[in-house]
Amino acid sequence: MTDDSALPPLKSAIAALMNRARDHRDALVGLSDAEFLDQVAGWPETHAVNTTAAAVARAHGYMHHERDDETDDLWGRRLTRRTLDTTGVSGMLRQPALPDRFAADLAGYLAGPAISSELLIVIDASLPVHEPHEVAGWQLAQPTSADLDAVTPLPSTRPFASDPWDPALRNGGCCILRRRTDDLVARNPSAFPRELLLDLFEPELTIPAWEPLLLLNLAQPERVTVAAEYELEPRRMVERTRGTGLDLLPTGYDGNEEWEEPAWGPCRLDDNELGDLLAFTDVMSPLLTQWQAWEEQPKADRKRAKSASERLRRSAYRFLALGPRLGADGDALYERDRAEIVFWYVSALENLLITDSKDGDFSRKVSQRIAVLVGADDDERLEIRRTVARAYAVRSTVAHGDLPPDTHLRALPHQLRSYLRLAFRNLIILGPLFDVAAVCDDALMSAAVREQHITGPIQRVVRQLSDQPRRRP
Repeated sequence: MTDDSALPPLKSAIAALMNRARDHRDALVGLSDAEFLDQVAGWPETHAVNTTAAAVARAHGYMHHERDDETDDLWGRRLTRRTLDTTGVSGMLRQPALPDRFAADLAGYLAGPAISSELLIVIDASLPVHEPHEVAGWQLAQPTSADLDAVTPLPSTRPFASDPWDPALRNGGCCILRRRTDDLVARNPSAFPRELLLDLFEPELTIPAWEPLLLLNLAQPERVTVAAEYELEPRRMVERTRGTGLDLLPTGYDGNEEWEEPAWGPCRLDDNELGDLLAFTDVMSPLLTQWQAWEEQPKADRKRAKSASERLRRSAYRFLALGPRLGADGDALYERDRAEIVFWYVSALENLLITDSKDGDFSRKVSQRIAVLVGADDDERLEIRRTVARAYAVRSTVAHGDLPPDTHLRALPHQLRSYLRLAFRNLIILGPLFDVAAVCDDALMSAAVREQHITGPIQRVVRQLSDQPRRRP
């Protein structure tokens, strides 16, 4: 924390609050939690801490809240009845001795200065990750309980605060994707569940870690989904913004104690399989990063690269959003979901392969282009074209409110998912300036075009993947 002339008065105000709690401890012993909160929230020393913290936060430029009326704007956080309870400060003030770091912890929480926030995404895959590994700009890791404690708000009051982490993550063994970000603004946790606010007011589903999640789904056949999303300002604020985390399942009992482990999804890898996955992500991460760096393209190519980047992102959202509806081997969990899964997979394919929405004749173009892009030989390309054409028929039936026939429907979700996985991989390899419409259409008529512009570039990277030494997990 930056030391400046405003900090000593804040620490002095916090010390006065601590002294008030110590000097009146005997009178406070018999109070209920609610009565104690009412007492502390009304103390002059508490108001003095809030006033001083606002001045320090203003000096730091930390957590500015504009007000609609003519009163002064607010800065920083305040000790209110709610925050005294949720942060554990009220529980700490009941103790006979307060730790030395309490004043510094509370000062940082109330008044800053600003620090980098983080996004933390819990995934449902069981991966033996022994040390952090970077995947598409995110850190893939398996945090311990101590790792969580290191970023949990107000370390000195933690024993008296509610735990912000879901039970499975706290239990250990869960894998996360984690990244620092400057896009989040320091704030208080929402009084209303933030997941509901996002669902109510978010115009489009967003998946913050879509890049590494996409690569994890491309690197091996089983789906990997998000179990929980967290936003955190380390040591000051942690809030779960989506999901409830993984369930905990009993795995053993010795007569006295029951052991539990997270309810993993279908992606469960051993050390060798994880090594192959990390080798894949090491090669593909820089290629995917190029799709996001469209602003670095020459000016003449920038618009086309940006359009390709946006199409890839939107298709990835639709592909990944279907993950919770899938079981093992990419098949639908519930029979009733098959038609809708096909509907959205076709939408993702169309978004990837149609570069001009005014063209029309989408069914023919998408089925031919995906066949050329991912088919290994003529027979496979014909089968892919026919399968995607059948999928379009299912989508049309669903869009008109009818129930599609069972013919071919059972196999379509798995088939379309496999085509999409290959399409994502191949397009990421070919790059954002690959003209999917022109090249794929020309490749229908010319094996030389297909070899020079599609198969050749893809195989050079695929060979690199197979030659890549296994990374240590």
